[in-house]
Amino acid sequence: MSEAIAEESLVLPDGRTLCYTTFAAPLSSSTSPQSEPEDQPQQRTVFYFHGYPGTYHEALPFHEAASKRGIRVVAITRPGFGGSTHQPNRSLLSFSQDVLAVADHLHIDRFAIVGVSGGCPYALACLHALPRERLLGVEVVSGLYPISLGLDGMMLMNRVMFTLAPWVPKPVLSLVFDAAIGRAARDAAHPEKIAKNLAASLDSRTPEDSAAIHLHDDKFLHALAESTRDAFRHGAEGAAWEAKLYSKPWGFDLKDLKVEKGKLVLWHGTKDINCPVQMAEKAAKLIPNADLRVEKEEAHISLIVNKLDEIVDTLLGMF
Repeated sequence: MSEAIAEESLVLPDGRTLCYTTFAAPLSSSTSPQSEPEDQPQQRTVFYFHGYPGTYHEALPFHEAASKRGIRVVAITRPGFGGSTHQPNRSLLSFSQDVLAVADHLHIDRFAIVGVSGGCPYALACLHALPRERLLGVEVVSGLYPISLGLDGMMLMNRVMFTLAPWVPKPVLSLVFDAAIGRAARDAAHPEKIAKNLAASLDSRTPEDSAAIHLHDDKFLHALAESTRDAFRHGAEGAAWEAKLYSKPWGFDLKDLKVEKGKLVLWHGTKDINCPVQMAEKAAKLIPNADLRVEKEEAHISLIVNKLDEIVDTLLGMF
């Protein structure tokens, strides 16, 4: 697949624009539900929720694995990132209605969700809010769980961010994120800068993640770089607001999630320092019927890279 990704967009009832793209199989919003025979099932569709900060570009590595299994992937850019309009005072739960709007726009009756890293809270929010006749199952990979579960084992930068975010004014957070990431992401004169910065940052964390981002001709590094570049296209307001969302109560309790057996799978690596495995273990104990799959030799990104086929196979089993 070409690295050029076609951006699509939907204007929501409140006037906001929500951007998304599709991988693995073409998907047309002009396709009528009546255009397929009634006895022909809809193509299996998975919504991909990107990490933090990010946009739909992050889902590119899923293209090949999903194509082989006849799955199409719809990756949505959350409000405030990329071309998706910032939504003042949005919540984790409000995003579930954006997902339904895109599903309805594309005539998708039933779907599964995969939430990666910072996409986890939104995936679980959808599990809480969406009807089961629409949402068939959820998979979480290297997920971020409620901060109240503890930050032990988390790298210092993330611990500081999640500890201070509830108390720091959003404009100040925006300035910090823009100085740290945004300016390099928007540096058109030096487009290679953001990839170099990301590589240097990941190389300083775990050897597993450092090795993983350079596999397959740096495919995963390039996807992360494009995702980050696009996330700060219009500034850091989205990143600042999302840091606050992660750091405060989510609007629902994990113990209250209604989960059928086999419909929620949580993947996590023991060497993850972005989102430590202790959080996943505590979350899995709170959520009835959650299936926690711990990989002892994987970290935050290496889990996705090295277990991608198994992750997509698990999604396939939810249909």
